[in-house]
Amino acid sequence: MADFYQRITEGQGAVEDLIRKIPGFKGYFEKQDRRAADRLLREHLVRVFEDQQREFNRIQQSVIQSGAIDKMEQIQRIDTMMRTFIDRIESAGGGYSGVFDAVKVDEDALARVYAFDNALLTYQGQFAAGLEQLDQAIGTETLGSVIQQLEMVVRDANSTFLSRDEALKGLAPAV
Repeated sequence: MADFYQRITEGQGAVEDLIRKIPGFKGYFEKQDRRAADRLLREHLVRVFEDQQREFNRIQQSVIQSGAIDKMEQIQRIDTMMRTFIDRIESAGGGYSGVFDAVKVDEDALARVYAFDNALLTYQGQFAAGLEQLDQAIGTETLGSVIQQLEMVVRDANSTFLSRDEALKGLAPAV
């Protein structure tokens, strides 16, 4: 996947380059570019994980049709946690700070939160693998353990995302 920050900075015109040379504007524009890149990255993450949730919903129907009604509580819990994860990404703050805020958001903090959000893509592969295993386990005795593994991945993704604010404030490293 292309780096959104790099795409934004490469797409600037001559006027923007000139304005960035004026003292005081360079840092402002770099912050804006990093916020825009992070917003684009989060939009991409939302699309990726919504696609995976749609696939999960398809598999969920197959689990019901297979007669594994006893697994529906766990399946519904995973569905809720996946939706929560997506909503957290979608509604995450962009790294703005007010004039009188105690913690100022600088370029380094924005770079950390971008790296943090970018690292969330690792869950894409874990979700995909879990969904594939779940699809293959329908109708077998391993269905329960595969559901538990997928639930652990989704739970881990949610708990990891909760440390995003700490990464923004510089209290925690990127994922």
